[in-house]
Amino acid sequence: MKGPTLYRLATERQYDRMVTHLQDRPQDIYWCDHYGSTALHLLCQVHVRDIERPLLLAIQAIVQQDPTLIGQPNQATCTPLHYAAEKRLVWGNHYYRSGELVLMLLREYPQAVSIRTKTGTGKTPFHVACEANADARVLKAMLLIHPGLATEPFVKRDVYSLAENPLQILWGHSSMNHPNNTQTHEKMALLVRAAHYGTVDDACHDDHHSKIRLVSAACSVRCPQAYFLHLLQEYRQEIFELDEPRQLLPLHYAVSNASVDSQPYTQFVLESLLEVYPDAAAVPNEEGRLPLHVALMDSKLTWHKGGIQELVYAYPSALTVPDPIHHLLPFLASAYNALESMLHLSTTYELLRAAPDVMERLW
Repeated sequence: MKGPTLYRLATERQYDRMVTHLQDRPQDIYWCDHYGSTALHLLCQVHVRDIERPLLLAIQAIVQQDPTLIGQPNQATCTPLHYAAEKRLVWGNHYYRSGELVLMLLREYPQAVSIRTKTGTGKTPFHVACEANADARVLKAMLLIHPGLATEPFVKRDVYSLAENPLQILWGHSSMNHPNNTQTHEKMALLVRAAHYGTVDDACHDDHHSKIRLVSAACSVRCPQAYFLHLLQEYRQEIFELDEPRQLLPLHYAVSNASVDSQPYTQFVLESLLEVYPDAAAVPNEEGRLPLHVALMDSKLTWHKGGIQELVYAYPSALTVPDPIHHLLPFLASAYNALESMLHLSTTYELLRAAPDVMERLW
């Protein structure tokens, strides 16, 4: 086996000897093989069931010499943290040791959590951890460093993609039939909290005014539909509650965070919320704007597949109320966007059909 002794010891799994070897030849930590992998890359690729205390001590000895090696990519553009995070959840002591490994690497070099692979799908270690159904401690530690990872897609795909963001990935790779599936819900809650509140720090929610509202949080990001329905059932009362300090309902977050590229999903969310609380469509936000105003002018939703129909049926009187910011009636707000898509022209027609008398207000 070519290469310095440290690398050979890593391949032979003589972890105890690696620690003592580093005292005499610390420079060996930088040696790379033909694929650009260091001894640290090899150690982090060890199978989860083979993670023992001597291995952790060997890794710790290397990263204490130079923590930046944790973020050093090999030719596959994977860092040691990528390899450490890809170990699938295994119940028992191995499960906790694999979590300890990732947590140690994050403590030593937190910047590595945001490094994307430059080949394939451009994953960060966080995406890899979600695919591996990682320990909640690991996901929380990563989100404390970079909350924005909760919503970063690792591949740009169309709106029908089954795995377009970490929430979709985590839900799809979790074992929902496991008796401890409450852990899946705990991990999903971490991601929606990070997406909505910008933090998963529990200290930020200690007082009553910053109570965590998972339904509102889920309305701020695209979630798996089954998980969204689970939240509506589990936290049904939140659908009726205004949050602090903005005094907004979940419906307000749903329309303001809607995307033109995911209108069928938005329609599903609005329909689900309005089925439980149709009067929410009549509640203005902090600017005095109704959900219909925001949906038309800001989010540019449409009648047939964007939820506008559901908002109108829930509160038809909104059709006669001008937007207090743009001073446009709903049908005019839709007409304003008609140059962008024929769907907006069709929406304008449907809005006029629903309230033909509204034209009289223009004269």
